[in-house]
Amino acid sequence: MPPITGLTRIEPVYLDRLEKQGVFTTGILLEVSETATRRQYLADHVAADILDVLKWRDEALMLNLAAFGPAEHLLLAHAGFDGLQAILTVDVASFQERIRRAAQELKVEPPNELTMVGWWEQARTLETPTDQEAESPGGVGALFLRLVIGIVVGALGAAVASLIAPSDPPLLAVVVVGAVLVATGVVGRVAAGGVAGLAGLLLGATLLLLVLLGQTILIALPDTPLWHDQGLAFPLGPGPGLIGLFVGWIGAYAAVRIRGATPTPARGTAA
Repeated sequence: MPPITGLTRIEPVYLDRLEKQGVFTTGILLEVSETATRRQYLADHVAADILDVLKWRDEALMLNLAAFGPAEHLLLAHAGFDGLQAILTVDVASFQERIRRAAQELKVEPPNELTMVGWWEQARTLETPTDQEAESPGGVGALFLRLVIGIVVGALGAAVASLIAPSDPPLLAVVVVGAVLVATGVVGRVAAGGVAGLAGLLLGATLLLLVLLGQTILIALPDTPLWHDQGLAFPLGPGPGLIGLFVGWIGAYAAVRIRGATPTPARGTAA
């Protein structure tokens, strides 16, 4: 299988991250991006967009055509075929004509007709209509899975907070609940990224926080001319709990994005 370094539609920073995930060849890349769920998982772990993964997969499929090497890759790219989907948009006659024209411009010998027809036919078997039809239900299934995982993580975080939060003093209870839910937000972002995961996290945490830690808590304030014998009153769980949940989630999200934006030293250069 060709190495992923042969992919021209992938930035060097992602090549390094893919290799750290054990993805060294286009064959492995195709395997770990075979379904919608796997594509989302891969995108999350290399801080990329799902559309980036689809683009890499498209070119990797073309590189795995029979009797296809770097010279053929250059030839088809010059002909305007940067991936499998581009081949699927033309008929076999147009496909051959564009390759022959590109070979003439590059002053190289074009592949024989049998090879070109073989590529065109093989392209229609690598990504079948059945795979495309399965994409939509697979995507819905992945969203539902992240929603459920988010609910479970949120509920567990709320349960832990209710078990360890002291009843007195009030300020310590606020700190404990907030800290536990910050950690819950981080875990939820890692375990179930995306809007569906966040929605599940909020749903699971909010319900249990209201049930287990819904009592009103009062934190006394110093007596000043602005207020007199008053304090801050709010429901313990939904108050610091949901704020902590958002802080943890956003913090984990920002950490991934910052790591993704950090430039990676070029290959072969000193760090």
